[in-house]
Amino acid sequence: MNNQGYRFARLLWLYGEIAAKGPISFKQIDEDWQRSSLNRDGERFHHRTFENHRKDVEDLFNVIIECDRATNFYSLAPGSVPDFGRSTMEMLNVALLFNRVQTNPQMTRFIRPEESMEDSSLLFMATDAIAEGRELRLRYRHNYDPNREEAYTVKPIAVKQFRRRWYIIAELPDGSTYSFPLDRILLMKKGDKTTLSSFDVDGLFADSFGIIREKDVQPESIVLKVEREQANYFLSQPLHSSQKVMSETADTVTFSLHLCPTYDFIMEILSHGPKVEVLAPQSLRNQIKQIITQLSKIYSK
Repeated sequence: MNNQGYRFARLLWLYGEIAAKGPISFKQIDEDWQRSSLNRDGERFHHRTFENHRKDVEDLFNVIIECDRATNFYSLAPGSVPDFGRSTMEMLNVALLFNRVQTNPQMTRFIRPEESMEDSSLLFMATDAIAEGRELRLRYRHNYDPNREEAYTVKPIAVKQFRRRWYIIAELPDGSTYSFPLDRILLMKKGDKTTLSSFDVDGLFADSFGIIREKDVQPESIVLKVEREQANYFLSQPLHSSQKVMSETADTVTFSLHLCPTYDFIMEILSHGPKVEVLAPQSLRNQIKQIITQLSKIYSK
């Protein structure tokens, strides 16, 4: 780890220490630091260093670290949480967990991330190409079928994660866009310099549930009736940014959404079984009904 990476790891450690244990005394912070495996030289956490790091943590994470002068205990100010979007907060949480393992290798016994077969070097190459304004040359396998391998030269727009799977969002030579799952990319190289893509990745997926964009599927107003227990989950983890509560009873909550009812959204609805009912539009009800009928035929044998 270079000096810059080591300093960032220290700042992550200090943020995690105060966020998790605050109010906490400087003495306790110093003792925890001396026990940390991240402390390469067994050094003390000198108070001047702590104050410098405290300021850097406040600037980096946009938080306020307060000191109670009566007790000299440190804590995050009430309501002081990093002012990031959900996706950035998720990356921060992953970084904090990684840092926890770095500082205490035995934590690997208790932290179980979802397994992934993705090659992280491809992710780094893709982001480098975006930053450098370069094309990407890909060897890509469609649907894991070895008979459907193709070569592409694309203009990378962004990288996007959905359901713990990373995608490279890219502009094709014909001006259309495509989402390349990282685990289907067999080979990747940076190509020639190019102009930046004019596509806005947030705009591209504004009406999408996940990563799928189907040309023939347009955004629609969707109404879902959800059993109360499942509705509580939807309230804490909205399906889409457009989700709103229309009405409530003791047993159900009715939600409205405005998005494209693509395949991945339909699969999401079906994954909740009888706890979620599509009330509108009728076309989506018919699609769900058709799939359920097909499933019924399969399992009635």
